[in-house]
Amino acid sequence: MSESRIAAVVCEGQTDVPIVRELIQAVWPEIEEVRCLQPQLDETDRAKGPAGWSQVKAWCERNAGSLKDVIDPDVGDPIALLLVIIDVDIAIAAGISNPPTRVGVYETKRLRDVMETWLREGKEKLPSALVLSTPVMSIETWIVAALFPKQRLPEQIVDPAGFLAKKGILKLSPTDHRPWKELHRYRSAALKVAHKVKQVRRACKEAERMLSSIEKLRARNVSS
Repeated sequence: MSESRIAAVVCEGQTDVPIVRELIQAVWPEIEEVRCLQPQLDETDRAKGPAGWSQVKAWCERNAGSLKDVIDPDVGDPIALLLVIIDVDIAIAAGISNPPTRVGVYETKRLRDVMETWLREGKEKLPSALVLSTPVMSIETWIVAALFPKQRLPEQIVDPAGFLAKKGILKLSPTDHRPWKELHRYRSAALKVAHKVKQVRRACKEAERMLSSIEKLRARNVSS
């Protein structure tokens, strides 16, 4: 088995991290640490620098052509999994031509294709340790799938965070009355998403695609 037991994540915000961390360790229990490369987090897992999809893009472009050094640096720990995750709700801003007119997994492949252009210099092959994920409109889709099993087609919900606010899982911000993304609520939800991972995979094709990719990567590490 490979000696590497570290996963690394590049994502839009601090509330993505607990969900992704729990899901990774649910399907790859040998992973000892999940590090967040973007956004940078402090000791309490709160973002201490800029965040958002544009920072994911900036990280990808900054490291394009040098991903092998990120994954297997001369100094520091090697990385068994590099997960780059971004929501489909930014498809227009990301530069997708003929952007989505409906919600669904149909659109996620085009966003991942755009993400690959951010990560690739020339025609070089991307590292096998890299997994790209696009949880449809937002990662809250997976929380909906875990907590509300009777909800049909959670990946077609346009505003999953708003859905969770209406159900009382999230609160509304007192300033702008939008869903308030309190980190402690996402930590609690992340445990439930991991506990209901089979249910989430059945309900969400993109969760299944991401987790299957991680499982295949784990299998290669085990057999190497």
